[in-house]
Amino acid sequence: MRKVAVILAIMVTLLALGTGTAYAAQGSLPGEALYPVKLGTEQVMMLLPRDEVVKAERALSFTERRMREIEALVAEGRVQDLGLAVERYGDVLNLALARIEQARKGGLATQNMTARVAEATAGHLSVLDTVYDMVPDAAKVAIAHAREIAEKGRQNALAALARENTVQAAGMNLAAMEGRLNRVRTKAENMEAVQIALQQFETMAEFGEEISQIAQQVGKDIEMVEELIALATSEQLEELADIWEMVPERAQQAIERVMANLQIRHQRRIQALEQWGVEASPAPVIPEKIRESMEKRIQDEEKLREQLRTQEQQMEGILIQPTAPPPDVLVGAFHQYGPATTQRCK
Repeated sequence: MRKVAVILAIMVTLLALGTGTAYAAQGSLPGEALYPVKLGTEQVMMLLPRDEVVKAERALSFTERRMREIEALVAEGRVQDLGLAVERYGDVLNLALARIEQARKGGLATQNMTARVAEATAGHLSVLDTVYDMVPDAAKVAIAHAREIAEKGRQNALAALARENTVQAAGMNLAAMEGRLNRVRTKAENMEAVQIALQQFETMAEFGEEISQIAQQVGKDIEMVEELIALATSEQLEELADIWEMVPERAQQAIERVMANLQIRHQRRIQALEQWGVEASPAPVIPEKIRESMEKRIQDEEKLREQLRTQEQQMEGILIQPTAPPPDVLVGAFHQYGPATTQRCK
């Protein structure tokens, strides 16, 4: 009854405004008088269908509207309204994901829809790259926030997809990572753009490990996912080595750090595959000067991990002493070596 009442209230409002007004509102932008009418019509469109998958499709189409609105605001120089546009983008993206979850709980097939959301949000990141390059510094915060929303939505969609098709989820994540490397390549002379794209790449690489864990949890296509990621990582290391030659010296260190982290994961994955009797992918071809720097970074990382493990063991030793130290000592130790340290060591 409440849903019906909401629909009726919105429809009455729209009818009072007139169909011409509702039609004109479809071209409105955030900050304009008719924009709330545009959002109202979208609410009616979301409430009418019974099928949750259809609702997800409609919500996803609204995310495309929000992207076009962001682009239009930038083209018109109305960057002061970007915050509202980004907020509304997050609303409809979350709505699409929520409808997918409801559809899943209702026993409906959601694999294709989650894949569409993941693909769309990866595309949104590319759109936001272009917008970020165009806006003044004061507006970059809003676009950076939009990037965060898009990436979070992309990961949520892929996590859901991975429980149904781990190989597809892993492949789509690797494709998005390639998009970030393309961004680094095309913006090689722009230090800020390179650093942001590399950070996004690392975030996606870490999420790839989550997809790998989901594959193990569901017990589906484990070796195939590991082989896919291993082969792609080898190619990514070679591509990063090529990009290293293109960027200014100050950006080379950032690339070396990313490569070192990739290589650590790659070595562990290759070892696991070999234990399963799976033939390892070819070793990446990396120039000696870059390899030496990578190896030093890997050694430094291992030393840091060992130090953290030692600190954790010392903390455990303190906690099991028969005579408990004063509370303030325990509190200090917890803050110094607490859960964050334990998590990093795993």
